[in-house]
Amino acid sequence: MDSVAPQLPPDTQPLAHQVAGHFYGRSKTKFGLLQRCSTGDVLKPLLNPPRGPREHQFYLNMFSDEISNELRALRPFLPKLLGTYQFDSMTYLVLENIVRSYEYPCVIDIKLGRVTYDCEATPEKIERQIGKFQPATEIGFQLLGWKTYRPLDNMYIYHDKRCARSLTKEELLYGLAHFFGTPENNHRPFVRAVLERLVALERTMSKQFEFVFIASSILIVYDSVHRENSDDVKVDVRLVDFAHVFPSHSNSQPDENLLFGLRNCIDYLKMLLDENFRYLSIDKLEHNTNLSDLNCYKILSK
Repeated sequence: MDSVAPQLPPDTQPLAHQVAGHFYGRSKTKFGLLQRCSTGDVLKPLLNPPRGPREHQFYLNMFSDEISNELRALRPFLPKLLGTYQFDSMTYLVLENIVRSYEYPCVIDIKLGRVTYDCEATPEKIERQIGKFQPATEIGFQLLGWKTYRPLDNMYIYHDKRCARSLTKEELLYGLAHFFGTPENNHRPFVRAVLERLVALERTMSKQFEFVFIASSILIVYDSVHRENSDDVKVDVRLVDFAHVFPSHSNSQPDENLLFGLRNCIDYLKMLLDENFRYLSIDKLEHNTNLSDLNCYKILSK
């Protein structure tokens, strides 16, 4: 018998535009990401000790006054820590909601790293992690889900992690293009703006030697509403998910596991800017097959 979802704290609802991670009422614990109705602030439950407390401590370290200049330079790529909140024996991180100011936010979660398990993982968990998406050992990143808005149809399209992980290494390029609005919209202005931010993140991460980030993701956001024939677009890129961040054993080497995935992700996006790029429709993304085991959907925007 399935457990009942926990009571929602006052002034909260399940997080709008969530694409991956723990979904309220659907995860094993039934806890998930929430947002405050009045402010939009994100509430992230601190689950599964020591992982939840470890993420909390990482945020406290990153937003303390006594950190290195290299880590301080990383702050603009993190959601801001706004505090903690406790309700009914659960502690939540209160974080900045980076999509709140977007009119029609499109969001993708990309997990970085060839290795997505930490030193505490059992052999069984290591095998499970590798088996979730085999190409990650080659390219160093994997898509965990995305949500994109199609203005012509006034419709949101969402693809979950099972759907995203069903793509081959070659099909990933077209999955990314789909997220950026292809074939209905011109994807290039959005991709160019996101690439600028990703390159800046890569430059920043290559200079910090204090932490290694296992199974962290980049959250890419853009607003699908913009003036045609204009490069004036609204985008953001943030690192998220820090339950497996550990102090580095090296004081002279950057986190090459994360950087490998980040650099390959950058290379994939650069391919979308190639004048010879042509979009190929992927039947898996059209969902002409049975959707019974997927959470993907198409829904009209309100």
